[in-house]
Amino acid sequence: MNAFAKARVPLATLLAATVSVAAQAAPQRRLPVVCPYQPVEPASGKVRADVLTLDLGPSANGDGKSWRGPLTITQQDGTTCTADAAVGPIEGTLYSDGQHLLVTTSAGGSRRLFVLSTTSCQPLWKSNSFTGAVYLKDGQLYTGKTANKLNPDCLPLP
Repeated sequence: MNAFAKARVPLATLLAATVSVAAQAAPQRRLPVVCPYQPVEPASGKVRADVLTLDLGPSANGDGKSWRGPLTITQQDGTTCTADAAVGPIEGTLYSDGQHLLVTTSAGGSRRLFVLSTTSCQPLWKSNSFTGAVYLKDGQLYTGKTANKLNPDCLPLP
């Protein structure tokens, strides 16, 4: 056996070992974040969402599909907070996981989605303007055609 043939055997062994180590070190596929957001369909200006009571204010146009605000959240223990006037008028389905409230607003033809803390009513995230629906799918929050990945705390990534 010539020197080249002798060298190929260890090289083949080295390549096999490298492939084996690379396969072991390959990162595992990350599963999407699953958040417990539940839809809240407000039929009137006041609605219960699990342990929260939401007061959306008076109807904006009398059809029960939009409200002027201000949004007030009441906790089970009776403590309340009121969202800033920028979180209005409120429209459509809201989503809650008990700690966060997803609120769609519409002003001057521009829609935005706010993620509010249910204890302080402070905005934790705000979308850009969008058209279309708001929905959650495969660990992502969609505002129209824009997908926003959710972090482990169920908040959209910046």
